[in-house]
Amino acid sequence: MTIIIGARDARLRFAELLGRVGNEKEVAIIERFGKPLVALIPIEVYEQVVTEREARFHLLDRIRSRLPEIPDEEVKKDVSQAMDEVRNSEV
Repeated sequence: MTIIIGARDARLRFAELLGRVGNEKEVAIIERFGKPLVALIPIEVYEQVVTEREARFHLLDRIRSRLPEIPDEEVKKDVSQAMDEVRNSEV
């Protein structure tokens, strides 16, 4: 279950929120002026997100290590050329 609560109420009910998020594994979205500002999530969810993020970056590093080294100037030239082609095709 997701709890949506204003920042002022969250401050007043912080101990309760900690219990619900930490023990009951709920998620709390804290809003300020009606806009979502932060989320309180159980530590297990946070650890899963961090683990998945690290795995994705590790995969990207493996992919990058297999790519050829291309000088920055050549990349910039290719990007400029591709952008020009797109712009010209829209006319």
